[in-house]
Amino acid sequence: MNVSLLEVQSIRKAFPGVVALADVTFNLKAGEVHALVGENGAGKSTLLSVMNGLIAPDSGEIRIEGQPVVLSDPTVALANRLSLVHQELVLCPNLSVAQNIFLGREPAARLGGNNRAALNRMARELLDEIHVSLDPSRPVCELSLNEQQIVEICRALASRPKVLIFDEPTASLNDDQVGHLLAVIRKLKASGLGIVYVSHRLGEVLDIADRVTVLRDGRVVGTRDVADLDETALVSMMVGREHKPGQSAYKERRQGSVALEAKAIGKAGVFDDVSLEVRAGEIVGIAGLLGCQREAVARAIFGASSIDRGEIRVHGKRAPLRSPRDAIAAGIAFMPADRKGEGLVLPMSVGDNLGLTILRRFGRLGFLKRRQKNASANDLVRKLAIKASGLSQLASQLSGGNQQKIVIGKWIARGGDIVIAEDPTRGVDVGAKFEIWRAIQGLADEGKAVLLLTTELQEMMDACDRILVMSRGRITGHFQREDFSAEAIAHCFVA
Repeated sequence: MNVSLLEVQSIRKAFPGVVALADVTFNLKAGEVHALVGENGAGKSTLLSVMNGLIAPDSGEIRIEGQPVVLSDPTVALANRLSLVHQELVLCPNLSVAQNIFLGREPAARLGGNNRAALNRMARELLDEIHVSLDPSRPVCELSLNEQQIVEICRALASRPKVLIFDEPTASLNDDQVGHLLAVIRKLKASGLGIVYVSHRLGEVLDIADRVTVLRDGRVVGTRDVADLDETALVSMMVGREHKPGQSAYKERRQGSVALEAKAIGKAGVFDDVSLEVRAGEIVGIAGLLGCQREAVARAIFGASSIDRGEIRVHGKRAPLRSPRDAIAAGIAFMPADRKGEGLVLPMSVGDNLGLTILRRFGRLGFLKRRQKNASANDLVRKLAIKASGLSQLASQLSGGNQQKIVIGKWIARGGDIVIAEDPTRGVDVGAKFEIWRAIQGLADEGKAVLLLTTELQEMMDACDRILVMSRGRITGHFQREDFSAEAIAHCFVA
């Protein structure tokens, strides 16, 4: 591993009021996995954008195989065989899986147009490489967030790069899919590919990486061989202080009456005979592998899709939830995993996003009581420790963890008795995770019923009072807290 495929030398990038990167230097060798880690706001996303040609650095240099390059846009990066797997999806929802994977590189048919059969066959081969059973002809708009992440990964692999950058590639994947992906990365590494790997899952980083570079406040703290690190030492480098493993997120509390109940609900071809209940002050998780349809159940409860049979009850009364508007009126909040696509309005400010669910509260005769609205938003910023320059800062400029806190905050402002949280810690660092779990526990402490979906089983076991398991659209397991076992729960994944 002596050849440097990629060299980043003294990169600096400043935005109004903040230095995002200051003299950042690291290198990537052939046949190496080099991880970049740091808390949200450390500068990782800015550095990846510079390396992919999305942002021009103020100073510094990038070399690929020893030659200086000016990566003026992502097409130039691709021409230099540098490919990025985005954390935030950039797919065309109305095109098929295969069309998205080979967009711009479609095989031509004899009489013009695209050779659809060849396109699907090529996509199937890539999907087989990471052991995913996904129909190449299926429109991306019909896929879950997890499945869309798989398509994003395959699209980057389709360019057959020399340098492959993974930005939180497993944030939406379950343990089984993570294992398959890491196996693919090892195979790519063995072929001589250089891989830059960004992840907040530190156990995963220590498992797959050869070296780790830690960023903090836009600067390189240090680069270390993984063989010389453990998770405690790595977190200490990230946060700048000694790390002591925290206590479990679980907190026993008094539970009230049943707030949410689904009775034998079903949707043709998606899920069937799903029954569940969540009490006031209780956190109930739904675990399952990719394609188990738990996300479809959650969205049906929120009125985002219809059910064909069964019924949903709120506080014991039948609630015909035909739309999210109906669900919100019934006191149900939904925190989606896709915070940028569904949870936030990115071009709007922090303050305006926090006030989205309660605008009527601050309106009078067509005018907005901005002072009262801002006071409410400032209270949420303090309560959730949202790091922003002020209420006027755009949501798009915040780190992923702070964006997720805004999603939580706007529903705290709304009130209501039932909260559905879908992958609330997806793609956020260890510090932000703690704060997010504390906020969710706070909702349960206030007597709210919380239905939790997360791809990280250990986090679910740490936080929940009960766990349901789904497989192939049906409930296959039900565990009380005293019976929690990763092995027993995983056994129900394929029941």
